[in-house]
Amino acid sequence: MPQQLLEACRRAHREGKDFPTIWLTVLRPNRLVIGLPGHEIIKGEARIVISLSTGQKLHSRAAGFDLA
Repeated sequence: MPQQLLEACRRAHREGKDFPTIWLTVLRPNRLVIGLPGHEIIKGEARIVISLSTGQKLHSRAAGFDLA
């Protein structure tokens, strides 16, 4: 199920939607998402990090979304 959420985020990003829109329409309503987004710097790159109930995290960055 996290993979489906990741794909939905990637699709929205490819369609040109910004993070606030993706947060409101894709992420926030999803029951896997816990809490509010946070921020991390990884290898000098700023990322928005979304925690999932599975223990995984979605990372949003300029190039798109990743699952960690």
